[in-house]
Amino acid sequence: MTLQNERKAIETYFTTAWTDTTVPVGMDGHEFTPSINSIRLTIKSGAAIQGSIGRIANRIDHIGTLTATIYTAGGEGSAAWRGYAETITGLFFEKSITSAGALITTGTDTFIRFSPPQLGDNRHPYIAADFASPPFHQTNVIAPYVRYSHR
Repeated sequence: MTLQNERKAIETYFTTAWTDTTVPVGMDGHEFTPSINSIRLTIKSGAAIQGSIGRIANRIDHIGTLTATIYTAGGEGSAAWRGYAETITGLFFEKSITSAGALITTGTDTFIRFSPPQLGDNRHPYIAADFASPPFHQTNVIAPYVRYSHR
C-alpha cells in the first residue's frame, strides 16, 4: 500500500507545515466543499522509472504531482490568492519528507522529494493556472515530487 503511504505522508506534511488554521483544507479524495479562502489538495501518481541498477534492491522513482487548488472570492484580483500561492510554493520547494510526513533536515532516508532532479529544469513548484469559476477564483499550484521505493 505504498500509494496510500505516499498520500498519508504528503497530507501529514502539509497539515503540519500549513499554519493558517483559518483556511479550510480539503485532503485528496475526501469529501470537501470549497469555500472562499480554502485549499484542496489533489495527489496524482505518475510514471515509475528505474532509479538504480542493483544486484539485490533496485530503486524505483515514482514521479507524481501535488495540486493545491486555492479558492478565493471571484472579482478580487490576484492579490487575494498570491499570498497563499507563495506560501504553498515555499512549503514544497526543494523539500524532502519521511514516510511519516516529517520534514527531513539531515541525512534521514528520503521517502518523497519535492522539486525532483529527475524532472530537470521543470521540477520546482509553479502556478499552473488561475481562472474564474463563480463564485470563486481558482488558482492551481503544482508541486512535482518523486517517491522512492526499492524492489
